[in-house]
Amino acid sequence: MIADQTNGLPRYCHPYHGGWDVARIALDIPESRILFVCPVSCARIICLNAVKYGYKDRIDVLALSEDDIVSGNYEEKTIEAACCVLDHQKQLPKALILYVSCIDAMLGNDHSFQTREIMDRYPGVNCFVLKMCPITRYSGDLPLVALQHDMYAPLEKERIPHEKTVTFIGSNIAYDRENELVRLIEDSGYRALHIQASSSYEDYLAVRGSALNLCLMPFGKSACEMLKERYDTPFIPYFARYDFASVRSTMNAVCAALNLPLPDMNALERETERILKETADYIGDTELVIDGIATLFPDALRNTLESCGFRVRRVYSDSVNRVSPDIDSGEVTVPLKRSYQADENVIAVGMVSASFEGADRAVDIFYDNGWWGHDGLRKIAAEIRKAYDHPRSGEEIREEARR
Repeated sequence: MIADQTNGLPRYCHPYHGGWDVARIALDIPESRILFVCPVSCARIICLNAVKYGYKDRIDVLALSEDDIVSGNYEEKTIEAACCVLDHQKQLPKALILYVSCIDAMLGNDHSFQTREIMDRYPGVNCFVLKMCPITRYSGDLPLVALQHDMYAPLEKERIPHEKTVTFIGSNIAYDRENELVRLIEDSGYRALHIQASSSYEDYLAVRGSALNLCLMPFGKSACEMLKERYDTPFIPYFARYDFASVRSTMNAVCAALNLPLPDMNALERETERILKETADYIGDTELVIDGIATLFPDALRNTLESCGFRVRRVYSDSVNRVSPDIDSGEVTVPLKRSYQADENVIAVGMVSASFEGADRAVDIFYDNGWWGHDGLRKIAAEIRKAYDHPRSGEEIREEARR
């Protein structure tokens, strides 16, 4: 359950919500494998998600008993389980991630001796620890912030010469090559790098030589700061704020950093406005509801959509601090009341707002799907049209409510 701070109803975070649990995010590291070390109940969501989204062959679970936890036995059992996993691989992974749950944080264990012993036995495997700590959901140490930082921390600390590479940090989903900024980067002779788009561990290592890091989500800021300190790699906030001024500002900053010519932003804005207005006309008086899981800055999206003729009924906030979006902090608000009666005159942008409204039309988008800028707005418009044309069945809505 996800509790809230506004006396509202708790929300059950079901296994298929968004499809991006902590394991799947970490498996963005190419040629990696995970050993989850946790009570079996904690592994349930991870395993269900792994089956649903097709990465079950890269995850193993060491299910801890109460005796293991109380006695401290599981420290040795972790090493044994890791060796057992590696011994049964036809081809060793380049990285083995020991993923521990919040109970491990409560016990305050030091895992350095475990990772050292595993790497001594398997010299070609980089072994490190990541943490699944939902208990820090409302603290200053947000789980997604720690996860993004710790995913890049195992990189070797030696600096290497910067190459013509621009790396995207903070988003689980790789950029779309149709995006105007990605096209600009690649057309100018730079390599656009996102580890989720690669199957080679070498591309993970290549992050050390990036000439510029683009931080797509505030969750990645801590990682970008570490990479800047370690490799002297500058970074630019590249947040998916869907207002034209922010998009233009980001394009200006990236072009200045890479000494690239600025594309015709006026033409891009005119074309995006045309598509949005056509979509608003297409759905008529159907209203939108937007949530902060669909897009990190839902109010910015709301303002842009309303300026192009859409009717936005309300916004549900469940997001990072939007007043200071480039800091690692969190806030949560959820509604006091919900309806599970299907509303035929609403399209939900995000599955949380779809659940709250009982909407039979929904855009399944999770933290912007790696989209950004004018291309991202055009994709959202296309998804709104698709949702308008293809309502969900009553059974689908009831099943979501039961979850």
